[in-house]
Amino acid sequence: MNRFQLRYFLCLLVLPFLLASCGKDDDDDVSPNVSMLTAGVWEGSAIIIEGEDVTADILESDGFDWTLYTTEFEREGTYNESYDGDPQIDGKWEFQNNERIIVFEKGTDDEYYVVVAKLDEDELWYVQEGVEFRFMRR
Repeated sequence: MNRFQLRYFLCLLVLPFLLASCGKDDDDDVSPNVSMLTAGVWEGSAIIIEGEDVTADILESDGFDWTLYTTEFEREGTYNESYDGDPQIDGKWEFQNNERIIVFEKGTDDEYYVVVAKLDEDELWYVQEGVEFRFMRR
């Protein structure tokens, strides 16, 4: 086999591997907010009412420990919530209004929405009916 044929043959062998590695990443298909929201499990960190952290008060009065509450959002538009490891709620979610609102159970009798106050790699804060729920990435 002469040099030209050998190079041509090697190129044909390597080309499929190069093309396969040029595929789109999953992160390229979604916005940065969707990537941050769906990157893991969110664990409750605080409940704020009228600017005051009432997390400890709720634990003391109702025995509800917000830090044991977790939410996980999936890219395909589903979510699940658990309390102390026990599943509580699962359903569908979607962003609206330039990804500043999360709508849960859209089009059903159980539809409700929350306004995203903060979303980054480590924290998710949202407001629902005047109450701010804060989460940290677990």
